Amino acid sequence: MRYFDHDYVEDVIKRLARIPPDAKPRWGKMTPRAMVQHLADTVRFSMGKAGDVPDRSNAFSRRIVAPLILNGIVPIPKNLKAPPYPKGSSQDDIETLHAILDEYLGLVQAGELTPKRHPVLGDLGIDGWAKMHYRHFEHHLKQFGV
Repeated sequence: MRYFDHDYVEDVIKRLARIPPDAKPRWGKMTPRAMVQHLADTVRFSMGKAGDVPDRSNAFSRRIVAPLILNGIVPIPKNLKAPPYPKGSSQDDIETLHAILDEYLGLVQAGELTPKRHPVLGDLGIDGWAKMHYRHFEHHLKQFGV
C-alpha cells in the first residue's frame, strides 16, 4: 500500500484531471464532479472541519470490518451507502480538493491534527484515517477507471 502523503496526493490530482467531466462510472450513479465533492467532504470531516455525524459504529464494525478494509483484505464494497457526511460546497473542484488535501497533510506533519471518529469504523486515529483515505480514494478512482 502506498502512503497517503504528498506524492500520493499529486498522483491523485493527475489521475482526477484525466477523467472527462461527462465520464460514466463503472458502477453507481456518481458523476466525476460529485465524486470530487464527496472526497473533499470526507477529508474535511476527518479533519473536524465539518459538522457531526451520528456514531453508527459497533463492536463488529470497529474490530472486524475496520481492520479488513483498512489493511486492504476486503475492498470497500461497490454501491455502499456512504455515511451522511455534512456536505461542503457544491463548487468543490479538483483544485479545492488539492488545497484540502495539502491542509490535511500539513496538519498531520505539524502534529496538529486531532481526527474525528469515523461514523462506522470508530476511532481510527491519524494512521487509520490515512489508510481509510487511501482506500476510499482508490475505490473512487477505480470507479472512473483511473
